[in-house]
Amino acid sequence: MAFKSYRTHQVGGSMPAGLKSLRQYLKVVDIVLEVADARLPSSSRYPGLETILGSRARILVLTRIDLAEPAATTRWLDVFRAGGTPAVAVNARTGEGMRALRQQLAGIAKEKKEKLARKGLRARPLRIMVLGIPNVGKSSLLNRLAGRGAARTGDRPGITRGPQWIRIEGDMELLDTPGVLWSHWHEPGTALWLGAIGCVPEGILPVTDIANLVVEFLLAKAPELLRTRYGITEQEAAGANLLAAIGRRRGYLLPGGIIDQEKTAQALVNDFREGYLGRFTLELP
Repeated sequence: MAFKSYRTHQVGGSMPAGLKSLRQYLKVVDIVLEVADARLPSSSRYPGLETILGSRARILVLTRIDLAEPAATTRWLDVFRAGGTPAVAVNARTGEGMRALRQQLAGIAKEKKEKLARKGLRARPLRIMVLGIPNVGKSSLLNRLAGRGAARTGDRPGITRGPQWIRIEGDMELLDTPGVLWSHWHEPGTALWLGAIGCVPEGILPVTDIANLVVEFLLAKAPELLRTRYGITEQEAAGANLLAAIGRRRGYLLPGGIIDQEKTAQALVNDFREGYLGRFTLELP
């Protein structure tokens, strides 16, 4: 499909202000947990983070692995690790992969404590910052680490409104920060895919554009999933207006029997985000 140019209209705050705050936070933390969605392991990463972090320790955490393709997630982990970036994959909902992450953090905390002791300094908690663009699963990850509902969570980008320090076991402290999304994408398709997995607030991108991208992807990748989910025929699935066919089957009609394109598109996008249309990794290394 032909892509337009999209802007976020300063989602989560303007980029300069977000970067200024980020640099302030980095002054008081020992390590950064960079959170990205396993469905878009590269495009959902915080932009320009390599330059901002410098030599500061970091672990890349791929979340929502239950919605991505397992083999692709393994490939991405291998690529990141080969490039010198420690990386783990987790499902914060079930706890899968959390043990490996905790072990890495415990090892870093031990090294930090021993380093301070050698200098004759009193030990302090390891300070960890959780960082990522909106709605990649930061707060859910933080809650899993904390073992309780310590941070506000939700399925709307930007629900974490301000920085929060949270103490966790193993003498560690977590700093959760609001997600900041950059204001422009060089690749318009990236904007739509981020919208497809829920990283862009509703109303910023046309939901019909997102839905058409998802439909095009699924028709090429797994057309049978569309037919099964929505009860449409093979002929309807091959038609030029598949969204209309889905809307008709679901009864999403406006007065006069007109298909409600917006409602249909939103329903399809929601199904895609929640994994009802299958597990997919949307970019490969």
